[in-house]
Amino acid sequence: MGFQYAGNLGGAGAPVVRNMLVGETMYTGQLCQAGITGGIANVQIADAADDYREDDTFPIGFVSGVVDGARSYKKAVSGTAEYGDCATYTVTQSVIADTGPGEIQMTYAIPGITLIKAPIFNGLWGTALAENVIATENTAGTSVIITTTTADFTSKYGTVYCRQGANRGIYRTMTSYDTVTATVTIPFPYTISVGDIYILTGVNLGYSGMQIPVAADCVDGNHVMDESYSVYCHELNLEESGKEYMVFAFWAGTGPEAA
Repeated sequence: MGFQYAGNLGGAGAPVVRNMLVGETMYTGQLCQAGITGGIANVQIADAADDYREDDTFPIGFVSGVVDGARSYKKAVSGTAEYGDCATYTVTQSVIADTGPGEIQMTYAIPGITLIKAPIFNGLWGTALAENVIATENTAGTSVIITTTTADFTSKYGTVYCRQGANRGIYRTMTSYDTVTATVTIPFPYTISVGDIYILTGVNLGYSGMQIPVAADCVDGNHVMDESYSVYCHELNLEESGKEYMVFAFWAGTGPEAA
């Protein structure tokens, strides 16, 4: 499952959930946006951001259940999520009379309030973030020499995490990135040594950008950072390959710009 409810910052109370007609076939765990184009319905699959701090097609929630009588289950295939229940979009009157229209339960993502847990992958569901096995030592603890060139992020608001070595378990925010070296300003306390493993991702604790793939079923941790939604990340976990995740809330106002 992709995006999931993880609590709220507004005190006690259940999440806000509403039944919505789908404008295209949708699965549990997918982010939703207003159904302004797909099927002219209540909701459709959220678009990947195509602008820095995207605000014109902002996600409004995520699919937390399916309520129509024709719901089915989709098993995982290569590059896609094991979504679970599916609401099938239809305009066929006889089908609607028999089982109802495609309809989901959507949990609202209230900016600044609703906490959402999401897996982080490398572009597509199921593809783990790349591991950089250090080949060049850096005694200052400020430069991670890249050994895997799949990353697309450009500079700030990314994270460097040590998965293996003396700095294991420590996170640092990137100051710059040039596909050769990821630089941090606050140094790792120990030498970045040959054989250590470091993970890079395009999100970080605090105010951050977040991108999603076309399927809107996970966080794209290897995204171009000038294409993103504004979020506030409350938890970031990069400990285990293939199980990386973040807990965040969508940003409630205008955030700071990257320098």
